[in-house]
Amino acid sequence: MFHISTKGDYGLLLLSTLAENQAKGKNKISLREVVAQKKLPLKYLGEIAAELKKAGIITSKEGRDGGYSLAKTPSEISLIDVLEALEGKVAPVKCCSKEKTCSIQSTCSVKSTWEEAANMMRDFLKNKSLADVIN
Repeated sequence: MFHISTKGDYGLLLLSTLAENQAKGKNKISLREVVAQKKLPLKYLGEIAAELKKAGIITSKEGRDGGYSLAKTPSEISLIDVLEALEGKVAPVKCCSKEKTCSIQSTCSVKSTWEEAANMMRDFLKNKSLADVIN
C-alpha cells in the first residue's frame, strides 16, 4: 500500500501555509511562523524546506524580511511534484518504483495490475494542485 510519510504530509502542510499566507498578502513567512501555526518540528521542517527548495517548489531569502515563499502559483504546483520531490517515485508497491528491483519480476503475474494502479495514482496526483488543497 502506498503510504505518505510525515515528510510528504508536513511538506504539503508547509506549502499550504505558504499559499494561505500569500493569499493574505504576506509573501514570505519564516519556518518559525509555520511551526507556531501548524505545531510541526522546526528541525524536520527545515530539512523538508531544503528539499522543496532544491526541487524548485519554494524559494527563500535570509535575513531581515526574509523567509520562504512559493516559487510558482499554487495552481502550478501539482501534488505529484511535491510528493515525488519528498518521497521519491509514487508507487503502490516497491516493484513499480524504477529504483527498486524485484527477485520474482520475471514470473510475477500481478505487476501489470500494480503498474496500472500506479499510473492512475500518478495521474490523479498530477491533476491535483496545491490550489485544490487549499480551496
